[in-house]
Amino acid sequence: MTIMSGIDDETWLFHLRKGDYSQWFENEIKDEELINEARAIETMQDLSPADSRKKLQALISERYTLPA
Repeated sequence: MTIMSGIDDETWLFHLRKGDYSQWFENEIKDEELINEARAIETMQDLSPADSRKKLQALISERYTLPA
């Protein structure tokens, strides 16, 4: 998620529109629910780079961050 925060908007959108984030989740994490939800975000054309980034970060945090 740290790397995700440092990617410029143009690069972020390039990879988002190609489906690279869900593909990475599929190949590396193998969490079907995360993959499907990421794919849904990747197809939301009206989201800004910041909003799509926040949505993907929230998905990851919900599943892989321990409660405080």
